[in-house]
Amino acid sequence: MKPSLLTVIFSIMVSFLWAQCPDLKLPKQGKNLQSFVPSMWFVRDSVSGDFNLDGLKDYVVVLAPKMEEEASEYECNRPILILQRTKEGYNLSSFTRNGVLCKQCGGVWGDPYAGMSMKNNVLEINHYAGSNWRWGINTTFRFQKNQWHLIGYSYQSYFIAGECEDVGSAAFNQYEANFSTNKAHIVNTKDDACEPYREVWKVFAKRAPVLFQQYTIEKDYFPLKK
Repeated sequence: MKPSLLTVIFSIMVSFLWAQCPDLKLPKQGKNLQSFVPSMWFVRDSVSGDFNLDGLKDYVVVLAPKMEEEASEYECNRPILILQRTKEGYNLSSFTRNGVLCKQCGGVWGDPYAGMSMKNNVLEINHYAGSNWRWGINTTFRFQKNQWHLIGYSYQSYFIAGECEDVGSAAFNQYEANFSTNKAHIVNTKDDACEPYREVWKVFAKRAPVLFQQYTIEKDYFPLKK
């Protein structure tokens, strides 16, 4: 099967972005968190938790290239590392090279990275950006069967300058999917309206799990046609 034009464009785009990124070589094990931070990178954000319930504090770390602090036009998506604490130090549980969009990818809003959280074995990553038109992406992973699986994906967009009583109601669209229950929630509002004309729940076919190391923020994971 020939790859679609969208797939080809995406592959070229990712290759272009990573051509600008410094080399990223990660050890499988390290004595401390700094062991997993290459020389041309810094820790942009981190959260802690105990995803395998062994009583030891694990960490999720967002790395960013040092160059993004110096060059306003520098574009490099940011990796996320999941580090499992051991008695000797840390193991690299999993990582993705394109877990967080680049600092310049949020348009007028600026950096689209809106933080992450980890509660027990569930990790949530959030993006939010735009100008008059705002958008947000929320992705959720769960540690199960000794791997990190994508269990939730949500995309929202809306117009903040619309003449609606509630800011964010104008032209509101939401597409969210739960890959544990195989259910999708769709909400659509017309561009010139404040109330949704469609809100439905749909069941979609079970599919192979998306693992954390396969995940990229620039891919649309909604399982149904929009």
